[in-house]
Amino acid sequence: MLRNNSSFIGKNEFGRLIPAIGLLVCLCGLFSCGSKKIIHNTIYHDEPAIVALKQKYASILHVEKNQIKNIALYQSIDKWTIVRDSNMAKLGSLNVSFIQYLYYLNLRTKLPADFKELYEARKTYLFKDCHFLEEGDLVFFKENYRAVKEVGFYLDNDVFVAADAGGDLRFHHLRDSINRFHVISNAKILKDVE
Repeated sequence: MLRNNSSFIGKNEFGRLIPAIGLLVCLCGLFSCGSKKIIHNTIYHDEPAIVALKQKYASILHVEKNQIKNIALYQSIDKWTIVRDSNMAKLGSLNVSFIQYLYYLNLRTKLPADFKELYEARKTYLFKDCHFLEEGDLVFFKENYRAVKEVGFYLDNDVFVAADAGGDLRFHHLRDSINRFHVISNAKILKDVE
């Protein structure tokens, strides 16, 4: 007596087919991971105010316009004189107040209001080598013709910005450190946890 096992044979062949299909899908996925993908170049237009801001700071820092990335930081620097004029009575040392202002707005970190306290703060990690400076680091310096020590905010390309005693901003280049000022130390600030 012969039995027709066609349904059994069909199920058995289908059972072998599923792993083969799975293996084929895995191999296709594996080989397509390394394929070159075409990325469409999208044109991004900045607002005219942003373009002007980038152009201004690109010329100050001697870099290309597209290297100005932290727009909020540079906008904060531009707004400093308005903040200074509206809060003149409340601000202590305008030099340290400028650094506090930038750190609080852009890095969400509170800093001490006094130069010495800032220099000796637990969150201040001092170092001497200027080659390790990154955007947001501090530069503690003393100008040759003044006895007052000051602090600056490092931007890029060996340029840092500091507010003078009157609160006006001055951009310094580290190559001028021999003629115009002496760098006491540099510092990285441990940022507050949000």
